[in-house]
Amino acid sequence: MKDPRLFFSILILSLILSLEGGVIADTPLYTTDFSDATGWETNSPSSFYLDEGKGQYHYQITGGTGSYAYYPLSGPFTGPFTLEFDVYPVLTEEKSSFRFGLGTEGYDSQKGPVVLAELYNQNGEGAFALTAISKENLRSQTFSIPGKANYSGKTVRFVDGEKYHIRLTWYPVEKRVSMTVTAPGENTPLFSHFVMVTGKMEEFTHLFLTSIGEGQNGRKAHGYIDNISLTSPSSIPATPEPVITSQEPTPTPTLVTSVTSVVPGQNGEPVDITPDPVPKRTPLPAPPTPVPTEKTGLLPLTGILGVGFVLFLFRR
Repeated sequence: MKDPRLFFSILILSLILSLEGGVIADTPLYTTDFSDATGWETNSPSSFYLDEGKGQYHYQITGGTGSYAYYPLSGPFTGPFTLEFDVYPVLTEEKSSFRFGLGTEGYDSQKGPVVLAELYNQNGEGAFALTAISKENLRSQTFSIPGKANYSGKTVRFVDGEKYHIRLTWYPVEKRVSMTVTAPGENTPLFSHFVMVTGKMEEFTHLFLTSIGEGQNGRKAHGYIDNISLTSPSSIPATPEPVITSQEPTPTPTLVTSVTSVVPGQNGEPVDITPDPVPKRTPLPAPPTPVPTEKTGLLPLTGILGVGFVLFLFRR
């Protein structure tokens, strides 16, 4: 019979590996390659629809129309997330922008909580942009143009007719949202930056494309979006680590006499003239009261001499 210890060792190792696998796995919240558009809704079917021939979702974001398309999550989401997708801008007119991200019902690009990736062409910059707005409507924004918001890198502009892969990541503990843009299938970033968020970012409920918000009436941004993936990474903590406080009682401080080389009265040191307290002493017990006894006279001496005489006789 084989050693049972080997069997139990293998069993325990398997359990540990399975538990670790569960811990490190990301939690998928939504994914689609637009082989169909199940679950997507819009108030403008002529602007937002599935292009079955391309297997992509068409968008046309037109200022002033209040049009949008959205996908509702299964429930409010409050943890860290990574949102990735491909975008193919066909035409992004000046005073228009492509906007896609995670927010709440209402689909307003100017009201939080919301995290949006943008192809920003409001003033003809043609910039990649990241916008994060808290529940208190505190805005954080960055652009791929140095000197605009908090970005100081090189200028990076998007080009209509090119395809881009965008990744947004929300780090709740650090209160930070990052954006990375690459060419599809490439690892080298074309643009990567982040913003720090002030306020609460919680209860995300919808993915959406929207024209509600910034933009000039009638100006259009249209193209295609594809390969959406929304996950909750287990590698990103959702809340700060708890601070563990000791429940042990605080020890009573012990006074320790220190010896220094400073002589009182010298170098401006003050002289302490307060006398040292005299320690209290426990009083000694009172001596016993002598008890009067009878006078013995010569009796003790007689006894001693008698004992000595007896010893003398035995020696002889």
